Amino acid sequence: MENGKKILNDFVKSKFADQNELKKALFQAGVAALDEGWTFMDATFQLGGKARDEGLSADDVEKILRNAFSEEKRRTEREAEQKAAVQAAAQPAQAPQAQAAQAQPGMAPGYAAMGPTVISPISATMMQQMIALGLDNQSLELLQNFKIDPEALSIPWPAPDWRKDFAKLLAATFKPDETVEFKISNTPSGSREIVSKIIAQDEALKKIMKQLDGPDGALLTINAVKGGADATDESWHYRYVVVDNPKMTLAKQLAYYKALNLPCAALVNTGANSVQAWIKIEAHDQEEYKERVDFLFQTLESQGFKVDDGNRNPNQMVRMPGVLRNGKQQYLIALEQGAKNFTEWREWAEYSLDGKPLVELASDSEEAPKKDVTIIENVLRAGEFFLFTAPPKSGKSLALMDMALSICHGEDWLGNTTNANDVLYINLELTKSVFLNRLFLLGEKRNLQPNTPKFGFLNLRGTALTPLEIAQLIAKRIQGAKKLENHDYKVVVIDPISAVLHNPKSSRLSGSPHQILMQMVDSIIALTGCAVVTSTNIGEYPYLESRADSVISLTPVEGSLNTYQIKGSFREFPKTLARECSWIYPRFIV
Repeated sequence: MENGKKILNDFVKSKFADQNELKKALFQAGVAALDEGWTFMDATFQLGGKARDEGLSADDVEKILRNAFSEEKRRTEREAEQKAAVQAAAQPAQAPQAQAAQAQPGMAPGYAAMGPTVISPISATMMQQMIALGLDNQSLELLQNFKIDPEALSIPWPAPDWRKDFAKLLAATFKPDETVEFKISNTPSGSREIVSKIIAQDEALKKIMKQLDGPDGALLTINAVKGGADATDESWHYRYVVVDNPKMTLAKQLAYYKALNLPCAALVNTGANSVQAWIKIEAHDQEEYKERVDFLFQTLESQGFKVDDGNRNPNQMVRMPGVLRNGKQQYLIALEQGAKNFTEWREWAEYSLDGKPLVELASDSEEAPKKDVTIIENVLRAGEFFLFTAPPKSGKSLALMDMALSICHGEDWLGNTTNANDVLYINLELTKSVFLNRLFLLGEKRNLQPNTPKFGFLNLRGTALTPLEIAQLIAKRIQGAKKLENHDYKVVVIDPISAVLHNPKSSRLSGSPHQILMQMVDSIIALTGCAVVTSTNIGEYPYLESRADSVISLTPVEGSLNTYQIKGSFREFPKTLARECSWIYPRFIV
């Protein structure tokens, strides 16, 4: 292929005799741009601008460049694409930029209020869109919890008259007689001007904005530097604060802004790697401003969105839309998103972000969702609580370990079929040496690999943590394993559950031990979605038995040594008929 840079240079310098010649040259330049590492947006702006100047319509420009980027991608990934088409009804692989654009075909470049869109359960197509947007588990959880349509997270293209975005922003966020300050980045001083005079420039504003283009872009103050003639206090100085997080993808930042219903006056693409949200604080004085910003930042941080403390400054300078920053556009994404004002948002946050689930409506689901993953057929699904009860010193711990090993290998346990899944075993009683020796003994007896990577364990014997802290620790380890080690644990085994109460920190807790233990179980399920399995002596914790989704009990058969009757009672499955099983060390055998 001809040198990409030469093709791009020739296209920019050439004059074209007719539309067909121009279209062909634009397509070739688009392919060359992709080869040179340009983004789709870069190509749309730089190559598309040239083509539009030559008389090509904006629709034709976008269609040709999208085809150019897609054609190049197809050329290198055709085999993978064909394979994917056979396996699933997926969209053809495209450049990431084209995929983001595809999520919102025909996006109109306006600045209407952007409210959250309610969605039904996530479909496979939607999941593909979210993956294309670079969303992680935390983002997906936000979207699902607050029912935000992932299509609303695609970054729209700049408007055709994006050079006027500065005036549009000022008109929407300031009063005409207020004064703002703006400057080129990394310059010591800026210019001050009354808002109405900037807006009045109209078409001349385009030329003014071009003079502010540069390697570092341009900035303006988030609040006015001088109030209007009718200002009776300094509330104009404490109207907005800016939040962003350059360490997150653009789509993930938008996910937070929308899911958390932030009262955004404006959203601005910085021309780099963030979306700056102008949050309505609307404080009357410095004291109220500080209190409201503290609440905002603490709320964001509690939800996993870290904001730079430097953004607290009411005189903070932020990205000014309408200019180029190192060749990339700083432009207005939207106006008026989320709650109408800070007071409304704060009330919403206090009701909706308290860690409790939101109220859901039956009408949110068009049909019954798929049931959770089955761990043990007719016994246990992911997200359920399973209690195994037997007499003291009868081999409960070995039974739980046997069950865990069975699930890891997808082998039968007590006559019940299991489906292979990763299991996390919480050892609260044995030394590590004794624990592993038992595991290897079971593996040898059953001819199963004991050191399977699907069997994970945490040794928490002697750990001074409350039951809730243990739940949080388990959730953190499971999330870390999924993100860093490619382990997706579906089962958590706690052995023995009573041990979590036997430390000084737990003994100081008030309340019923039964309820404290159940709270820990519910917390683990809520935080991880895993099934929780544990064992107790018969009758030791009746409250746990009443709350468990599945209970299997072993009771001794009188007159028969090491023979037990096994019964099963389940919330979601039929009860099992009583059967006999034998204890043959180190296992119960049906």
